[in-house]
Amino acid sequence: MSLIITSNQYLINSGDYNSAFSYNNNLNNTLRIPKDSEIAVQSVKINKDGTITLNKSSVWYQYFNRLLSSVAPLVPISDTTGWIHKARPFMRTSDDDVMEVSPLEFANRVSTGMNDAIFNPEVSGFLDCKIKVDATGFKGFDFIFKQKNASIADMSGSLVADDFLNNYSTSFPTAGLTYTIGTKALRANVFGNNNTVAKYHNVATLTQPLSLNDGGMKINLAGVSGANWTVGLSRSNPLFIEGGEVPYYQPTRSIATRAFDFYDFKICAEQSAGTGTRFIKLYHSVMSTDPSTGELGNTQTEIKYYNIAGNPFNSASNQPNGYSWSGNGSAITDCEITIKNEIVNISLFAGATEYKILEYDATRGKGENFKPISETCRMLYPKFHIDSTVGAKQFIISEMKVHTNDGLGVPFTYTDPKKDWWSYLTLNNIDLSDGLIVDTRFYNDMSNPTLYTCLGINASSQLENYSPVLIVSPDDTLYTPSPLANLSNLFGFESQTILDAPSIDAGTGLIKTFTSAAPPVMKSNTSLFVRLNNFNHNSVNAGKGNLSKILYSLPRFSVDGSTTGTGLYYEPSERLYIKLNNPNDLTVNEFNVDFVNENETLATDLSGKSVVIFHIRKVRD
Repeated sequence: MSLIITSNQYLINSGDYNSAFSYNNNLNNTLRIPKDSEIAVQSVKINKDGTITLNKSSVWYQYFNRLLSSVAPLVPISDTTGWIHKARPFMRTSDDDVMEVSPLEFANRVSTGMNDAIFNPEVSGFLDCKIKVDATGFKGFDFIFKQKNASIADMSGSLVADDFLNNYSTSFPTAGLTYTIGTKALRANVFGNNNTVAKYHNVATLTQPLSLNDGGMKINLAGVSGANWTVGLSRSNPLFIEGGEVPYYQPTRSIATRAFDFYDFKICAEQSAGTGTRFIKLYHSVMSTDPSTGELGNTQTEIKYYNIAGNPFNSASNQPNGYSWSGNGSAITDCEITIKNEIVNISLFAGATEYKILEYDATRGKGENFKPISETCRMLYPKFHIDSTVGAKQFIISEMKVHTNDGLGVPFTYTDPKKDWWSYLTLNNIDLSDGLIVDTRFYNDMSNPTLYTCLGINASSQLENYSPVLIVSPDDTLYTPSPLANLSNLFGFESQTILDAPSIDAGTGLIKTFTSAAPPVMKSNTSLFVRLNNFNHNSVNAGKGNLSKILYSLPRFSVDGSTTGTGLYYEPSERLYIKLNNPNDLTVNEFNVDFVNENETLATDLSGKSVVIFHIRKVRD
């Protein structure tokens, strides 16, 4: 007779091979089992997490921006560039409305939901939910927020023609810009006299978003001398409608010839009425009011950089229209747009000489800085336009700092509603509500004298003062609206509403973690079995229609009457022996043990330390 004690070696993140539900014990010396022996389970000790009830109405909310406050200084959501986003655990359309899942599966589904509702390219793919365990078992979850903390490399050398959305005009399908890899040139497709409106449709959009952490682009302008041109940044156009980026855009010019005129930020060379001269202009899309209806919207508003004190182009020669592109007295060769979180700056270059045509200065009044990058335009796509009476006009892309994929290596897809909040709004028909609210806040109202201080990049190369918040129960004070939040208990934060004080890693401060205050209450609806894989015994799993290596069925209740928890102990009142089918002595040096469900899938809801004691004896007829 032999008593065999087996257990997993408890190691956090040790992998399935030596986990609580699947492990292998190797003997230093071989064990001889006499011929005609049989085996039974003597006792079992496990930590069983149980299951979590997940349904399609499970909801929490996420916020990633400046922390809100109800005490002085007050910080309501309307004073920020952020928004409160509804999040759900990942659910397939084929999933049942209500499901029982293991803590590990629950964590994986929550992790996907966290990344699908963050809508910021600097953290997308870097959020995670992990189960928290120790030697005693399941302790809850860690909700992890991480930022990219390094500026992105220049990606201009890897761009291809398919990266550009080359005109989606139904009226002028041959118009647009064509990208050539070798020369990195964007060339106008059509040109002609001033009566040819097709040239206004020479527009292309790069379908990869610029980095918000020192991202941007540098464009050589030598090839657009003598032409009207635009280099700018725009939110997505998920419906691919001419001039359809923003339904509440109120154009200042005829939409018939300016179907692609919307930009959130832009620098351009355009002819001023009555002069025939092309001047360099700066515009941003800010709040406007339709004079005929009184409806709020957005329109392109000029920033008159040439009137700003200290600006390199503030001179009599540049009054009253700006720097003359037609004359180009400073021999400008390039323009550069850079982004630092909420800040957009633009420089012009004459060779190596830089002219900061618009650099953010918090002390200046409205109309002398670009608006802040806000939630509606967090995903900004480079957009280009050339119209000309002559051919061969082109931009050369010298530098382009864009995100090609998220933190998980998943490529960014233009208009993806799980990454791009503007696309989400548009495709769910709430752009005219939620989007309009953000785009008409005080910082976009040039008639409102209240200043907003844009947040940039801090000394650790992170988004300045941006903090993660989880809303796990409805909040009617600060983080509103959040009426459907219902995961405080399952997340392990019973009776809590707002989670805004994560632990911060001691090194760079890059990782911020919310840890469950207590493990959620779970239940067990599954049957659990012990399987010994590497012996000659046979049982039958009729439900699977197969022979099996199952030795023991654990009762629903442990010795102390528990179904889940730590230190669950099971000992049969009468052991059930199964023949090993060994007509000769067996020499063994390992025991390969699994805990499985009735369908013989691994019981991944076990954690911590598992112990199984086997008893081997000669067969008794």
